[in-house]
Amino acid sequence: MNAGGRSEQTLAAAMAHHRAGRLVEAERLYRLVCDNDPKNARAFHLWGVVAHQLRRPEAASLVGRAVTLVPDFAEAHNDRGVILAANGSFTDAVACFERAVRLSPGYHEARNNLARGLRSLGRFDEALVQFEQVLKTAPESPVAHFNLASAFELAGRKPDAESRYRSAISLRPDFVDAHIHLASLLQDMNRLSEALAHAERAVALRPDSAGARNNLGNILRAMGRRDEAIAQYEAAIGIDAGSFMVHYNCGVALRGEARIAEARRHFAQALALRPNFLEAELALCMAELPALYIDEPEIAERRNAYAARLAKLSADATSAVAPAALAEAIGSHQPFYLPYQGRNDRELQTLYGSMVCAVMAARYPAPVLPNPPGPGEPIRLGIVSGFFRQHSNWKIPIKGWLKQLDRTRFHVSGYYTNGERDEQTELAATLCGRFVQGPLSLDDWRHAILDDAPHVLIFPEIGMDKVSAQLAAQRLAAIQCASWGHPVTSGFPTIDCFISSDLMEPARAAAHYSEQLIRLPNLSIYYEPSDVPAHAIDRTQLGLRAGAVVFWCCQSLPKYLPQFDEVFARIAAEVPGCQFTFIEFAGGRGVTEMFQERLDRAFQAVGLKAADYCVFLPRLAADRFVAAIGQCDIVLDSIGWSGCNSILESLVHNLPIVTLAGDVMRARHTAAILEMMGIPEMTARTLDDYVSIAASLGRHAEKRAEFSARIADRKRLVYRDRDCIEALEAFLESAVRPAPR
Repeated sequence: MNAGGRSEQTLAAAMAHHRAGRLVEAERLYRLVCDNDPKNARAFHLWGVVAHQLRRPEAASLVGRAVTLVPDFAEAHNDRGVILAANGSFTDAVACFERAVRLSPGYHEARNNLARGLRSLGRFDEALVQFEQVLKTAPESPVAHFNLASAFELAGRKPDAESRYRSAISLRPDFVDAHIHLASLLQDMNRLSEALAHAERAVALRPDSAGARNNLGNILRAMGRRDEAIAQYEAAIGIDAGSFMVHYNCGVALRGEARIAEARRHFAQALALRPNFLEAELALCMAELPALYIDEPEIAERRNAYAARLAKLSADATSAVAPAALAEAIGSHQPFYLPYQGRNDRELQTLYGSMVCAVMAARYPAPVLPNPPGPGEPIRLGIVSGFFRQHSNWKIPIKGWLKQLDRTRFHVSGYYTNGERDEQTELAATLCGRFVQGPLSLDDWRHAILDDAPHVLIFPEIGMDKVSAQLAAQRLAAIQCASWGHPVTSGFPTIDCFISSDLMEPARAAAHYSEQLIRLPNLSIYYEPSDVPAHAIDRTQLGLRAGAVVFWCCQSLPKYLPQFDEVFARIAAEVPGCQFTFIEFAGGRGVTEMFQERLDRAFQAVGLKAADYCVFLPRLAADRFVAAIGQCDIVLDSIGWSGCNSILESLVHNLPIVTLAGDVMRARHTAAILEMMGIPEMTARTLDDYVSIAASLGRHAEKRAEFSARIADRKRLVYRDRDCIEALEAFLESAVRPAPR
C-alpha cells in the first residue's frame, strides 16, 4: 500500500476513534496523518476539532492550516469560527462564519453560527436577518424559532420574541429551554402568572435542572412568594453548588425575608465562585445593614463592617475595566437601612454616591442639556418617583406640589418608574402636563426624560426605588434635587440640592448633606387632611383590652433602636394595665420575632412580662390603619427616626402625641408638627422626660382630654400651607434662571 493509501486508512481509523469519543487516540492518529501528509487539509481540520474538544490552545491554528491549504473549505471556516467564538474572539469568528456562508449559502449550521456571533457582538439587526433566513429554510425547526426569539428579545422586540418562543414550544412541547426563556420574558413583561406556568412546566420536564429551578425561584420571588423561591434556589444549589447566579439569587430572596446572615453567606459564596462578580459584591456590602439590631453594640459592628466593604467595593467598581456592567444592579441593592442607625451618614453616603455615579457615567455619556428658560418661558420641571400612588411619598410631598405649583410658571412632568396603578395614579396623571409610567428599560427612561429637556428634576425619595436611583445617579438636567421622602443625604454628586423643612432641620444641619440644603418654611409640605375613608373597628378586633390605656406605637419596626426599648417597660411600670400596639414587619417574620425578644428582655429588667403589655397587629389596609389609631389613647413617637405620615394621619382622632427631638432631620418630624401647632410641651428633651410625659398622660385622663382639645383646635395650622409652595417656586426660579447682570 502506498503512502497516500496508508494516510487515508489512518485518517479513517482516527475518525472512528473520534466518533466513539476516544479523543486522545483520535488526536494521535490525526497528528500522524498530518506529519506524513502535510497537505492533507481534512486531517488538519479534524485534528483542530478534536484539539478544541480536548481544550488544546493550538486548535484554531490547526483548523487555520486547513483553510490555508484549501481556501474554499466551508466546513473548516465554520469550525474555526466555532473555536474562536468559544475563546471570546467574536469578531474573528464572525469573519469565519461569513466566509463559510459565502462559500455555501445553503450551509444552515454556518448561517446559524453567524447569527449567534453577530448577536454576541451586539449587532442585533444583522443577527435577526440571519436567524430569519435560517427559519425560512427550516420553518418546522423549533430550534430555529427559539434562536430567532432570543434575538428578538435582545433587540427589545418582546412581542415578537414571545411569538417565536411560543412557536418553538408548539413544535416541541417538551422544549425546556424555550419554556425557561419564555418564563423570563413574561416575568420581564410583568405577566407573572403566565411566567409561573412556563417555569413550573420547565421544572416538571427537567427536575434535575438547576437553571430551571433558578428561573422558577426568580418568578416566585417577583410574586412575593419568597419562602417558595428560597426552596427552589436551595434545590438548584443541591443540583449545582457551583452556580454563582443561584447563590446570588438565593441571597436576594433571603435578604427580602430579613434573613440577613444567611443572605450574606450566599452573596459571599457567589463572589467566591466568581471573584469579579461586582453585583454580588454590591449585594454583600448592603447586606451588612440589617433591618433590626439585637442590641446597641451590633449597630457599631455592622456600621464598621459596611464601611469596610463599601471602601473595597468602591475601589473595585471604579478600577474595573468595564464598570458599566454594574449599572443594571445599581438600585437593586441600596443602603436603605443605613439611616435607621440614627447617625450622621454624610461620609458613608458620599462614598457610596460617588461610586454609583461613576458606574453610571461609565455606561452613559454626558448629554447636551437645554439652555435656561427665556423670559416668560415656563420652567420645565420633572418629578421622578416610584410612588405616584397611595403611598406616604405621594401624600408627602408630591401631591401637594402637583396641586399647587403655578402652571403659568412651571410645566410639570411626572415620571412614574413603577408599574402599579390606583386612583391616586389617575389623579397624578391629570395633574401633570406630561405623565410617563413604567415599566420601561433604563435606556428608555433616559431617552424619555432627555427628550423632554427638563430644566430641573426632583427625586423625592432617592434610596427607595431602583429606577429612580439609577436615574438620579445620572446628569439629566442642569439642576437636580432630592427631597426627604427618604430623609438622608443621597451622597450623589449628580444631586445639587436637598429640599427640606426648616422646622425639622437642626441648626447646623448643612453638615449632614452632600447637597446644598434648601430649608423651605415650616414643614415644607402642602398637606391636606386625611382623605382615607372611615372604617368601623373596635378594640376586640385588635386584641386590645376595653379598659386599658393604649399607646399607639405602630411605626415600622426598623425605626425602633435597641437602646430605647427601656421606655416601654418604664412606662408600663408607671401605668398599670396599659398596652402598646406595634405593627408586624412586612419583610419577614424574623424581624418581628427579634423585636419581641428585645421587648421581653426590657420588660424582664423591671419585673414585667412583655406579653402582658405588647400587642402586635398584622399589616393593615390604609382605612383599617387609621381606624385602629382611633382605638388608642396616646401616640408614642419612635425615637431616632420619627413618624410623619402616620402622625399626620393620627390628627383625625386628636390623640395626644409624645416625641423626642433628635439630632438629625429624620428624628424631628413629629417635633416639627407639634411646633407648627404650638404644642411644644409634648416634645421631650431627654429619655427620662419622654417617659415622664407619656406616663403622666397614661395616668391622667383629664390631661389627655386637654391635649386632645388643643390638637383639635390647632391642627388646622398644619394643613394647606402655601408659604412652603411659594418658597419652593422662588427657589426653583432662582436656581434655574440666570441672575440678571
